[in-house]
Amino acid sequence: MLKYMGERLEFSALKHAQEGPVITISRECGCPGNEIAEMLSKKLNLRIGKERTHSDWKWVSKEILLKASHELKINPKDVESFIKSNEKGMLHDLVASFTETNFVRNAKIKKTIYDVIRNLACEGHVVIVGRGGGAIVWDIPKSLHIYLEAPLSWKTNVISNQKGISIAEARKFVIESDMQRKRFRDSFRSEFSDEIYYEERFNCKVLSNDRICDLVIQAAELKKLI
Repeated sequence: MLKYMGERLEFSALKHAQEGPVITISRECGCPGNEIAEMLSKKLNLRIGKERTHSDWKWVSKEILLKASHELKINPKDVESFIKSNEKGMLHDLVASFTETNFVRNAKIKKTIYDVIRNLACEGHVVIVGRGGGAIVWDIPKSLHIYLEAPLSWKTNVISNQKGISIAEARKFVIESDMQRKRFRDSFRSEFSDEIYYEERFNCKVLSNDRICDLVIQAAELKKLI
């Protein structure tokens, strides 16, 4: 049922794709998605300057969880727990639970996240970090999708330093986190959407945040998003 609901939502979105522009940032664990999104939005606004004919570019990440929890009238931690589910897969968990309350609750959370991101994308001039954004707005013509990646050893060192944990613990955390993120993105795909593609993939080990932002802006210009 949840798969069918998701497919109908995406099919409807496909027929009515419009608005934007929107830039989505998908990232592996340890890659500076929020930092790059913040810098990117500032650079975009500076570039447009006084010639701007629309609202400022903005970036969102945690705000998506807050908006979803507000609409559902639940604790934001419940929405975050849904996203960070580390079981065999969210659809599997929902069906396997055989608990109508949990099934309906989680289905509502997923649909609300979908709606929040679609609405943000349709309003346009937004950079969306994570939360399955790339899979949710894949059909909007005025969109650009980028992916931040890095070698496992580099990501492990970043997480070890950030969290003050051992290399072994950090490595395990990174691997599990990347698997969870992929499962969450995959949960928003359907037969109506192709494999998520990224116009640009950036290695955060060798490229500075500033350089990545400049390259994203160049790509946005080529796609006529700005």
